[in-house]
Amino acid sequence: MGGFGFLSLASLAFSALAIPIFLLYMLRLRRTDMPISSTFLWQQLVRDREANAPWQRLRLNWLLFLQLLILAVLVLALARPYQEVETITRGRIVLLLDASASMNATDLNGQTRFAEAQKIALDTINTLGEDDTMTVIRVGEVPEVLAAATRDRTVLRRAIREATPSVGKADWPAALTLAASGSLGVDELQVVVLSDGGLPDDLPVVPGEVLFVKVGESDSNVGITVLSVRQLPDQPPQMFAQLENFSTQGSRVILELRLDGEFYNSQFYTIPAGDVLNIVEADLPENFTKLEARLSPPSNASTPDYLRIDDVAYAVHAEAATGNVLLITEGNIFLEELFENLTGINLTVSTPEQGILRGDYDLIVFDSWLPNELPTKEDIFIINPTTSTNLFAVSGESTDTAIDPITGGVSIEDERTRFLDFSSVAIRNFQVLEDVSWADFLVETENGDPLVLAGEFEGQQVAILTFALSNSNLPLQIQWPILVANLMDWYRPQRAINVISLAPAEPIAIRPTVPADTVVIRKPNGERIRFTLDESPEVFFADTAALGFYDIEILLDGDIVQTDSFAVNLFDRAESNIRPIDTLTLQGSGGETVIRSTTGEETGRRELWRYFVYIGLIILGIEWWYYHRSRNRKIKPKAPFLQGTESEKARRWWAIRPSRR
Repeated sequence: MGGFGFLSLASLAFSALAIPIFLLYMLRLRRTDMPISSTFLWQQLVRDREANAPWQRLRLNWLLFLQLLILAVLVLALARPYQEVETITRGRIVLLLDASASMNATDLNGQTRFAEAQKIALDTINTLGEDDTMTVIRVGEVPEVLAAATRDRTVLRRAIREATPSVGKADWPAALTLAASGSLGVDELQVVVLSDGGLPDDLPVVPGEVLFVKVGESDSNVGITVLSVRQLPDQPPQMFAQLENFSTQGSRVILELRLDGEFYNSQFYTIPAGDVLNIVEADLPENFTKLEARLSPPSNASTPDYLRIDDVAYAVHAEAATGNVLLITEGNIFLEELFENLTGINLTVSTPEQGILRGDYDLIVFDSWLPNELPTKEDIFIINPTTSTNLFAVSGESTDTAIDPITGGVSIEDERTRFLDFSSVAIRNFQVLEDVSWADFLVETENGDPLVLAGEFEGQQVAILTFALSNSNLPLQIQWPILVANLMDWYRPQRAINVISLAPAEPIAIRPTVPADTVVIRKPNGERIRFTLDESPEVFFADTAALGFYDIEILLDGDIVQTDSFAVNLFDRAESNIRPIDTLTLQGSGGETVIRSTTGEETGRRELWRYFVYIGLIILGIEWWYYHRSRNRKIKPKAPFLQGTESEKARRWWAIRPSRR
């Protein structure tokens, strides 16, 4: 603590207003003379508190004292008194307020670390000088400027008080880059980081001085870092969970599982200090879509769990869709075995003599044979096309099968060629196709002739392998099942979304696999957000800041035609590890810069005028109350003849009245 002073000493001259207040209390009352019957009854009323003519001796008066006290307090407020205090920094300040998930930890006497950081920020604002400016940046998943380079303390306080922590990971590189942008045209920039740590090691260097204020004390936390559900062929669904104890003491927890909101089971587990516990639930029921896992401490737990948002996790059970496939072949063992071993495939085998069998098929595979007319409803996979069709024209055979050894002949930007490499595939010959502008070339020769192509033609998904499997070594290589698996994922997209678990604030693309005109998303809090599919066939949704389940409804003409769900989880070990750190490391061209946690190092001025105004208002209320109480107080009679009952007073009055005449 330092000394006291005044920023506006000239305002003390207003104390001269005490002189007219004194003079008003020294004026003598001027009255008009009137004849009355007796002055005896008027003794109590001549004691006045108002004056309108000079002069009388100044007497003790509580109203005078209160009014002088009000004047003194207001004059002091106008003089802007201040107290010298220790402050973090001064000048042009950029304050970075950590709003990451770990700042929700409640290890500071029950209050969160974020609340403590807000308190430190407000104290810093209170010590700003007249020429100091501050920018406040909330560092969450996406950094947000709450107040930009202002001296207005009201704006700064409102920005700090209205800020809230997030449940995800903070983007510190982006936040520091945003802070550095405030250094343009500034000689000295002060960047203040209010955080508990958990920042990446490769932070960019910021022009100016960086000050780090550590928030937080304990490392005691147990969290769920992994939760997933999977189902192998012909087996029940399985759950895999990972619990991690980040504290330096062992911990006992209760893991509760809920399926579609209904209680399933709960178990006690003991996790040693700093250890990871893997849990497998291998026999879950078939008919559920949502799994929720929650951690809670037992009643006799001795180790606190200060971060609660990682004690709950969510997983969606995505049942694999089943596809009906018709394979027409003369007897290709490679095709039959591969399709029989694919998950979610109901395979029917036919011969060219039998043709297309009756049935409801999602995909028809033609192996070295084609009907006179191709089907127009089902998707098609053609291997070694022998004749021209309405989809393509066969112009002959080619033996020029050389493939680029660098690219492996594949289109690397296409999802259908993931993990695919044809550089080691030997092909004897292939069919040369023309009029295939509707298709993408997935694999091609060095001359640009397609070996594998796929695309959509009038609503059908069509893929073509231009050579016979018997004329290549492809069936003997790992590339064969990879190619077919990729094509199956393309033929029958499982869901309207390609992920079922996201990090907070991570965007997701929603692409309906059926005709639709509207997409409705229900957030964990029940809020429903509607999108119309006017120009684009897919929706990009980024409002995923809350943890929990998000339900998707896809509609056509108001009817639900497809549903889906995904979950948002923390699953970030850096955020669950709430141990505060003492230093920050910045990477620059000159090497690493280590910044240690600091406290107040400079002297600032905390203005106190607001407190004097509050005191003045309180005294003014007391003065108002005292004045009205004195005016309304009844005069108590002291003369003996004014005491007694009304009849006795009347007798005494009439008894003395004749003697007064």
